[in-house]
Amino acid sequence: MSTTAFFTIFALFTGCICALQPGFKARITPKGLRFLSELGIRELKEEISKIKIPDYSGSHHIKIIGTVDYSLTNMHVTSFNIPSASITTKANIGVTISAGGLSAAMHGDWQYRIHDIFHIHDHGSFDVSFSSVSISLTVRIGMDSTGRPTVRSQDSDCNFYVGDAHVRFHGGKSWLYNLFHRKIESKLKSSLNSKICEVVVNLVNTKLAEQVSTLKTVISISGTAEIDYSLLSPPIFNSSLTTSHKGEVYQIGHHTEAPFRIPIIPRDDDMSRMVLMWMTDFVPNSAGYVLHTTGFFQYNVTQDKIPSDIKVSLNTSDFAVQFAIPQIAKLYPNRMMQVNLNTTSPPKLSITSDKVGANVNGDITAYIIQPNKSLTYLFTLGATLNVSASIGFRKADLTWNSSYVSADLKLLHTAIDDFKIDSLRSVVQLVCRVYIIPEINKRGEKGVPVPSFRDYAFVNPVVEQKEGLLKIGTDIRYQKNWLLDPYEESSTPSYNAQNEGTYSTESSLQGEESSVMPLDWENSAA
Repeated sequence: MSTTAFFTIFALFTGCICALQPGFKARITPKGLRFLSELGIRELKEEISKIKIPDYSGSHHIKIIGTVDYSLTNMHVTSFNIPSASITTKANIGVTISAGGLSAAMHGDWQYRIHDIFHIHDHGSFDVSFSSVSISLTVRIGMDSTGRPTVRSQDSDCNFYVGDAHVRFHGGKSWLYNLFHRKIESKLKSSLNSKICEVVVNLVNTKLAEQVSTLKTVISISGTAEIDYSLLSPPIFNSSLTTSHKGEVYQIGHHTEAPFRIPIIPRDDDMSRMVLMWMTDFVPNSAGYVLHTTGFFQYNVTQDKIPSDIKVSLNTSDFAVQFAIPQIAKLYPNRMMQVNLNTTSPPKLSITSDKVGANVNGDITAYIIQPNKSLTYLFTLGATLNVSASIGFRKADLTWNSSYVSADLKLLHTAIDDFKIDSLRSVVQLVCRVYIIPEINKRGEKGVPVPSFRDYAFVNPVVEQKEGLLKIGTDIRYQKNWLLDPYEESSTPSYNAQNEGTYSTESSLQGEESSVMPLDWENSAA
């Protein structure tokens, strides 16, 4: 994970001013910011440790000896230690990561020639230690015209300062360098100062910007529907980072707004988990609207579509049909039936603190399948199906499992004389239990995705039911190599309550001890 990964997490939660009410909100709490800052520091350290300092050559006149032409080559950073760092939110701009009291070390080769009184050529190596080092970097977070986040930094957003430098020369007549070591130390400090910011700013504007550009804000949830998590407003930066997202499901290629109100997400000051999310019932209801209008809920049930483990027969001569509709058994003996199910309005989900329920209004139309495969119409029932649901969370998806509650029936049309529906209620109940509910639960097993990142896992998520919304609280873990999770090491995070919006993490990052943590996306950009 890199500075790229750290700020990419932030970039998910940004946007532009818009008058729309959000269907989905998210918050990174102080605990989450501390976690991400530690990962960001690791990447910053890793990138700086890769830096190659440009070769440098010069000349220096020494009394008695003469003019010394010298060069410093093959210079590279060997360690970069960050004992503490902080993250400061900047309203309407972005975030700043700062670290002070840093130390660094560099290794390189030296050589010199003297052409005046003496003719000497020599070479060796050197090590330089830097102390009283500090760095700060601001990442500007914005949004493009499609609602996708953008990130950038400019030269003035980076400040890197080296207070002291101490050089030790090895090999050959290295004592000669000690005669003008202060000049060399000054040059090395200047080189490191300019190179660090060049590398860090370039990292933001290339690697990080490229990753953010692939962030998926529109996610397919079926062959005909997609959920839009584009950003509606700029993030609110205080002691946490809170963002508002559209949170609406559309038909792919046809973005028509669902014709109902988005409930207001009430204020919630909870900071107990790293990440908090609020999904209003507008999200699943807009999904129901799209799936209804695209015919997703149209099912033609024939015998071959009933699971083999469900002992239900659509043959008119079998007991179930004879008992429920004896007239059909007499008119069309030993014929197979087809039952068409169709929603007449979008399914409506309701969420309260006590339960999650839904009602589905639809038609049930029955036909006889004739030997020549033609259909003979029998009757049409109007039905209202009431179900309850239990909500879960798996990986990065909200899942559900529905249970049958009741079904209200009325006769709309019939081609059968003296047709009574009382005996059909048990049959419809059976159809709901063995076919409709399992079909709903197939979708529920797949779930509805929330914004997420590949290589990051939600840890111990908890789903709470509120009036008109679901609240998800979760911690996060970098799961590609959990041993590198900073919360598994001896670092001691602390929140500076006296400086709201600033988060400190104590750590010691030695040269060989960290690894690159690349951040990729769960899916490609829509």
